[in-house]
Amino acid sequence: MKKTVTLHPSRIGCPSIPGTMKGIVMSVPGVEDVKVRYEERSLDITFDEAKTSETEIIKKIGQEMGLAMEVAETHGAKKEGNVSETCPM
Repeated sequence: MKKTVTLHPSRIGCPSIPGTMKGIVMSVPGVEDVKVRYEERSLDITFDEAKTSETEIIKKIGQEMGLAMEVAETHGAKKEGNVSETCPM
């Protein structure tokens, strides 16, 4: 089943960071599309739940970039992802 989630990185200080994140997220098996919205500081990610999960995507971003992510829930609340908040960039 396809699912779309909106992630908000803990920090986006440079215009190149969202593009780098997009490449990282697209490398996760099951991710079908990533829309970067720099002005909103967010990523809309569409993926196949049978192949991956929000947790796996957030974990991959954390491992590669050291950024914490917030997941926008459908009702508007946010929950924080469990990854490092230190940015090596």
